[in-house]
Amino acid sequence: MGPAWYQIVLASLAVLAGCAVSAYSFWIAVRHRNALFHVIGVGAALFVVGLVGERNVVAGTGRPGSVWDLSIKIPLVPLYVDAVTIAGVIIALLGLSLVLFLERVVPPEQRWQPPSPRDLDEDDSV
Repeated sequence: MGPAWYQIVLASLAVLAGCAVSAYSFWIAVRHRNALFHVIGVGAALFVVGLVGERNVVAGTGRPGSVWDLSIKIPLVPLYVDAVTIAGVIIALLGLSLVLFLERVVPPEQRWQPPSPRDLDEDDSV
């Protein structure tokens, strides 16, 4: 028996959220020159890889799974997650704690400045 509809919807929303967190973390790491955000991005990417690559060998084939095939049941939620997903969550939380505790203060002269707007006269000249 396959997963129920609510499990598919919940997993899809979790994958979308993981992709958004990963993309935003990598973007903000480059924009603000803070490499600690890359740890959060890698953790979120591992979370997505774990959710997408999740499989339950016992239910699919009937044979017992090895250590690498085991899924972990989340208490109070009828979902099973892979070990890669758990590792991604742990790495993302580790990266978040590193960012919060060890955030680098960028001097004002190195901060990103939006480009100054051009005069309208320059646009109208031919």
